[in-house]
Amino acid sequence: MNKRKKNGLLILIYTIMILLCFGIVMVVDELHSPPRDGQETAGKLPEEEPGGRDEDGEPDEEEHLNPETEPSEGNVESENHKNIYGKPPKSIPVKEQTEAYKPPVIVIASDVHYFSPELTDYGEAFETMLMRDDGKLVNYIPQLMDAFTAEMEELKPSAVILSGDLTLNGEKAGHVALAQKLKVIEEKGVKVLVIPGNHDINNYFSASYFGDGKKPADIVDPEGFYDIYRQFGYDQARSRDEDSLSYVYELDQKNWLLMLDSAQYEPLNKVGGRIREETLVWMEKQLEEAREQGITVIPIAHHNLLKESILYPTDCTLENSRNVIELLESYRVPLYISGHLHLQRTKKYKPEPGESDDVYHISEVVADSFAIPPCQYGVLEWTDDGRLVYTTKETDVENWAEKQGVSDENLLHFKEYGPKFLTEVISSQVYDRISNLPEEQMQMMAGLYGDINKAYCAGIPIDAKEIRSGEAFRLWQRNLPDSKMFAEIDEILRDTGHDHNSWEYELEEKRSEDSDEYDGKEQP
Repeated sequence: MNKRKKNGLLILIYTIMILLCFGIVMVVDELHSPPRDGQETAGKLPEEEPGGRDEDGEPDEEEHLNPETEPSEGNVESENHKNIYGKPPKSIPVKEQTEAYKPPVIVIASDVHYFSPELTDYGEAFETMLMRDDGKLVNYIPQLMDAFTAEMEELKPSAVILSGDLTLNGEKAGHVALAQKLKVIEEKGVKVLVIPGNHDINNYFSASYFGDGKKPADIVDPEGFYDIYRQFGYDQARSRDEDSLSYVYELDQKNWLLMLDSAQYEPLNKVGGRIREETLVWMEKQLEEAREQGITVIPIAHHNLLKESILYPTDCTLENSRNVIELLESYRVPLYISGHLHLQRTKKYKPEPGESDDVYHISEVVADSFAIPPCQYGVLEWTDDGRLVYTTKETDVENWAEKQGVSDENLLHFKEYGPKFLTEVISSQVYDRISNLPEEQMQMMAGLYGDINKAYCAGIPIDAKEIRSGEAFRLWQRNLPDSKMFAEIDEILRDTGHDHNSWEYELEEKRSEDSDEYDGKEQP
């Protein structure tokens, strides 16, 4: 009898323990389960209709994507964030976008031609290269980039674009050093975007300069270029071309930048540029998608779209420019930005010489070399009243040098030093090609070439009539009338009729608001 009581008591204890465990599991499950039927411990939330509709059955207001936070190709972190958190319940307060739309501003610095100090002792071989070049301040490129970085920190543009020829001649050490400079710009809160130029990839002119010797330097291939610069546009792209180093970057909800790789570098680099056929197909897909979404697209490449210079008729304009123009104009693209030419230029495409200026055609802005005085960059602004406005700005090296406590007089008086350096380099090259004339005359003739070349690079208009009536021009006319150099002077004078440092365009979206007709007004 005692044994039966003992067994019954054990069964009762075990039963109670099992019930207690089951009860605990139920309570824990309830606490960790999502609220049912809109019930929360803090009260009841309004029900949300499926499909993103409000209580009246109307669709929710369209959500605007923020290109800095919303997912895109290459932005896995943002995609995961969206999948985890989803759309918040309607009753949870969501901060409304009260700020008015702010049009973007981009800065274009082309043909930086960065050269790493690790590759030279700035001795005899380096000086020889410098004086045989076209006036690039290779000796002060690191300081120029530092001054530029300080200005970008203050300006805070939506993006800084380096449109090719990032290095002097594709030196790997130059690429790596420049990437470090660009990281500093991004650390200041400014996005940097790059594309290659004809100097940057598979360039066997890459060299180092020590003492009186010049030696080959390591170069990069396309994969090496991407590895060094992937954080500057490529990994943030909404789309990347599989056949080139081209990509699309979402500037904001209304504007995309079509960053085009126009360089030819397989198996070796070429001076001239071309957009690959496969890339044209990819471009059309991006342009079509943009048109469907009402997006303005600005293409940026290294090589020129149009024939921009009388003096440099070859290896500057895209080999297949006509095909590219036809594609871009079929989508009414307003502007194409390039570099490569080392001249500041603006031009509107005119297939027919007598065609009215009111007819739509694409325009091009060519940014001059940042490395050549006046060491300027371009600023493209989208205005509140629906215009695109391009201007140029000289890098204020003197201000930077003074703030940094620099002792180099060339940097402290850069506005004087830079133009003088450019004129002297070109004049000395011309002087060496003149012979059998009095010293004073050769100096005047060489000085004239150097002066008009300086203005040509900067896109400043030249008074051709005044130049032709001067003594130096008459010396050319009398002593070397059939020379190539005198022909070049004439070409420069014919090619510098107006200032190329500003350009303006009224976007079609604004025109359609003001008028039913598209009038194509723009300022060259």
